[in-house]
Amino acid sequence: MSTSARLLRSINQTARRLFGPNVVYASDQEAILASLNILESRETLEADLFANWQARLSAQLADMTRGFSLSQLAPDLGEDAEALKDQLAQPVPTAVERQAAYQDVMRRWSALVERIAGDPRLPADARLKIVFETGQAELKRVNELCGDLLPPDVVDDTEVTPERLQRYLVDRFSDETIKVTSCRILPGGYGKETTMFAVEGDSFHGEFVMRRDRDEPTVDNDCHRVSREFPVIRAAFEQGFPAPEALWVDTSHELLPGGDFIIMTRAPGTTGGDVHGASGKVDRSLVELLANSVAELHSLPPLHELGALTEAISPELWDLPLKEVTRRYIQSIRDLYLREMVVPSPAVLALYGWVLDNIPDAPGRPVLLHGDIGFHNFIVDDGKLSAVVDWEFAHIGDPADDVGYVRNTVGRSLDWNEFMSIYRAAGGPELSEERIRFFQIWGHLRNLTASQLTTNCFETGKLSELKLGHVGHSMMAGFLAPIIALMEPQSA
Repeated sequence: MSTSARLLRSINQTARRLFGPNVVYASDQEAILASLNILESRETLEADLFANWQARLSAQLADMTRGFSLSQLAPDLGEDAEALKDQLAQPVPTAVERQAAYQDVMRRWSALVERIAGDPRLPADARLKIVFETGQAELKRVNELCGDLLPPDVVDDTEVTPERLQRYLVDRFSDETIKVTSCRILPGGYGKETTMFAVEGDSFHGEFVMRRDRDEPTVDNDCHRVSREFPVIRAAFEQGFPAPEALWVDTSHELLPGGDFIIMTRAPGTTGGDVHGASGKVDRSLVELLANSVAELHSLPPLHELGALTEAISPELWDLPLKEVTRRYIQSIRDLYLREMVVPSPAVLALYGWVLDNIPDAPGRPVLLHGDIGFHNFIVDDGKLSAVVDWEFAHIGDPADDVGYVRNTVGRSLDWNEFMSIYRAAGGPELSEERIRFFQIWGHLRNLTASQLTTNCFETGKLSELKLGHVGHSMMAGFLAPIIALMEPQSA
């Protein structure tokens, strides 16, 4: 072991002892631990990581071409698979050569497996088997990268400070009586930065929330910029939906340098969990409020006043069939992923091949979707839903999209049959189990895509915040494993 490797190993062990087992989700401690595991694996086990990945992919290609009759059913795909097998068999003695070979093969394999997963010349069960096996292989690869093989204050000058915020508010309201009495940046926020603050003053006072863009959006679509999120929040709020009261959006703010931001009245309460589920059992009253609120959102009339706000909120979409609206949305995110990712994931593209080939042909009209409904975006006050926040993923689409996402994030915490019964009684449409399951898979895939694009921003130098550097790797299993579990019964 080299001196550098020994030092890195010591830092990693010290960090684990220092932070302990109870690390907060999306905290700096989590980012440091995950990033050190990835760094140590890459620096000390690079050859092993490559060899294991190479062996698994070689075996999968051999099994696929031999047992799948690929050359007979789709000769062009079979030819490409054989070429990949030949490339994998070539010697790559140095780390630089291995990295180049890895990137090239991953790009080619990602493109090939997407074509295989979506090619109707091949049997549907065989294609699903390839998607499932590719997902399992990616789980193995990313888990090794994140540490499975390892042995048993810089302050940004754009930081939101009380002094800067107070100067901004005094100037905005021309009121010298305004005082910022508290100001706290919340943990989390891979897409945006959230600051809670309180103000006293004659013309402006109370408790508020600022949602601020990063210098560059981690995912530049939907409403990931506050200038696009603001009108959606306002429109939902004005229709009576429990969205936050968005007061203003500012895209020109010399006294508060940094990203553009929305100022909202703070809703009473706290979040009820994180992106993976609720923090406790959900009682019936909250199930009723949740189901009624989702049904209420899906019952809103077409919000033509939003105009051509984003690619996924545009006037013509309100009148399209649900399948076509969904196809356009999924295709747009898939295209964004391919444009931005330096090294795409074969599992991700295999799944895009599958989902684009299996979009439900559902009745009904497109509706406004929140796109990220879960307890991480519920403000709960004394057991009641105070507000649904963070509308970054808002778009027009199939109501089953939101419902499938609810099932992903809170389904284990509530009586699902009861939720669906209340949802339908409140005006929500009939949704088949198969349709909901499809959007569960899509919800996890979209989050997986977003997490990889986030880390891609870090790795390409667009953003430098440490906690962005690991999520595309360390959170992959949290999104990909549930997809595999949802698909597994069909793979037999």
